Amino acid sequence: MRRRTERRRSGGYIIEQLLISLAVCAFLIPITAAILSILLRSLQMPLRSQDETGIAQLRHIINVSDEFECNSAELQFRHHGDQQSLHLSNGNLVLTNPGTQIFLTDLSSVVFELQGDMVYLTYAHPEKEPVRRCLGHI
Repeated sequence: MRRRTERRRSGGYIIEQLLISLAVCAFLIPITAAILSILLRSLQMPLRSQDETGIAQLRHIINVSDEFECNSAELQFRHHGDQQSLHLSNGNLVLTNPGTQIFLTDLSSVVFELQGDMVYLTYAHPEKEPVRRCLGHI
């Protein structure tokens, strides 16, 4: 008879441990979900800061380039001996030849202008006001 009561106690002990671990998990799941939502929001950079990063990178390239040719939709120049083309492709501002580098994304329009010795870029995101930025001195 002693053996039966010992078996019941050991079986009950496992259920007790399971209930405690379930209670701890139930307490930690909402906390974990809240932390993950904060992390996901912090990983998504605002569009404005992404644009400024891309413009800064373009300025570095423009400053060391020469032989600029510009029409409203495309800027061509020579960078380290290679002919480059900066234009809008599938809603992205890309630099091609050799390869493809994407600088600005989700654009609806792009206009390049040469005014004096300065290169200007005017771009717009869908349903937003156009933004005009100076790319550099040529």
